[in-house]
Amino acid sequence: MTVPRNPDGDAALWKILLMEAKCAVKRRITPAGLPVDPPPTPYLIVPVLGQSNAQGMGVGLDLDGEDAPHPRVHQWARSGPSKGTVVAGVDPLFHDVRSKGVGFGVTFAKALADATGRWVLLVPAARGDTAFTPKNGYTWDPTDTRTRVNLYRDAVASIDAALASHPGSQVATILWHQGETDVPLMSARNYRGRLDYVIDDLRKRYGSGLPVIVGGMVPEEMERGHRRYPVIDAVHRDTPNRRPRTAFVAGPRDAINSETDRHYSGAGLRELGRRMWDAYRGVAADELAEYATG
Repeated sequence: MTVPRNPDGDAALWKILLMEAKCAVKRRITPAGLPVDPPPTPYLIVPVLGQSNAQGMGVGLDLDGEDAPHPRVHQWARSGPSKGTVVAGVDPLFHDVRSKGVGFGVTFAKALADATGRWVLLVPAARGDTAFTPKNGYTWDPTDTRTRVNLYRDAVASIDAALASHPGSQVATILWHQGETDVPLMSARNYRGRLDYVIDDLRKRYGSGLPVIVGGMVPEEMERGHRRYPVIDAVHRDTPNRRPRTAFVAGPRDAINSETDRHYSGAGLRELGRRMWDAYRGVAADELAEYATG
């Protein structure tokens, strides 16, 4: 007797193989990034972790306007011929699979660079449709040693490589946006435990007071999607009560690509990046003052 698959969990094996084949093709055709000169001072490093909205799905990329390159915003490329090197930090970012459009990381990084006069290095490490729950061979659970790809450990390896390549650099904050895929798969208690573990482990690695900014899921998707969205949303909103020097940032309304693609739009993700910046200023005022003076 065939056991029915959870429609919100692993796909059929043939679909997983097809997805991986498509990802391999995307990596092969990814162009090289824009070269940049090494910065004269160490970087402020900003990892971007999570799933599709963190990866950058916003329609409306404007490289001659709001999304134009910033001279002091770079990225640690994780795909394509530039993988493992520093290139211009411009959308679409070079996650493990290059993003499709606008994300929130570049907007945040531009604000940090402008406020401090420092060079900012994004580490794009998000992947769409991923969860703490193992799904299609991927997981964000740091303690999982069985799933084929551990996204958390891969992200940490990239952060460590970026730090090692530019001595004196430091992780300024973590930008986290994830939870949609876990909505039908994980209880609030388990999700809370894993998110808190991620925050605690990142702080063991990169500083006990490391700020972590948690972005809110799309309001329209939470209202029209799975009935358990409020469960994970409540964990996100409660994060500052469980862990100091964290912030929750609600996402903008009326800022989706379309009714059939309820990811944040380009305008929505830029606004989310601005809100993340405002939240970061609230929890990291002392650090910002230090960064600006040297």
